[in-house]
Formats: sequence, structure tokens, C-alpha cells
Amino acid sequence: MTLLEPEEFARMEALLAELLPSCCAEEEAQLLHLHARLQAIYLAQAGLQASRDRLLALAAKPVGTG
Repeated sequence: MTLLEPEEFARMEALLAELLPSCCAEEEAQLLHLHARLQAIYLAQAGLQASRDRLLALAAKPVGTG
């Protein structure tokens, strides 16, 4: 599973911020929508990583110990 690294997220977010001042109203709406989707993906990936870590920890325990 390949996740978006924090540095990649920050770089993409900075690029979007750089574009925002020169956007027309329609482009701004699209950029904000893109940013919201990027944030949702990043947060979902964090949740997936937490789930994966939890399941791997459970798999490492012998059956019946918790």
C-alpha cells in the first residue's frame, strides 16, 4: 500500500496555494474542490494506515490473547 507522504501533501497544498491568487472565480471553485479532495484522501489514508497497523499488531499476537 503506497500512501501519500506528509511532504508530498504539503508540496501539493503549497502548489495549490500558489495558484489561488491568479485564479478566476470558476478556477478558484475548482481549485478549492481539488484541495478538499486532496485533504479527504490524505485523511482517509491516515485512517487506512492506522487500521493496517492495528491489524498487523493483532496478527502478531497468539490467538486468544486479545
